[in-house]
Amino acid sequence: MENFKEILLALTFALVCMLLANVLKERKQYILSLVSNLVQKVETSIQGSGMGAEKKRLVIAQLEAMNISVTVWLSKAIDEIVAQLNEKRAWLTENAKDGLSGAGDTVSSSTSGT
Repeated sequence: MENFKEILLALTFALVCMLLANVLKERKQYILSLVSNLVQKVETSIQGSGMGAEKKRLVIAQLEAMNISVTVWLSKAIDEIVAQLNEKRAWLTENAKDGLSGAGDTVSSSTSGT
């Protein structure tokens, strides 16, 4: 009977650890997604090269306003997200989306009148 209680306790502890790890993983993914969106918004609102420190400051301020503390890990994650977007030139994707959405409206309005 004692072994059964120990096994049950160990399984319960393992389940709690697994649930906690899952919650932390989801929170991390949420924060990284949030940071990515904030970086994109700041990039489109502040134009010009050499403004990286100011843009990062704004992203950090927004995160802190949302009660998300910016740790060394999160600061590095912001830098990595910016580096990936620069490497893939994903900034252009946002501009292209804006341009295409306006062009699609023009085409649909011109064809609906015929």
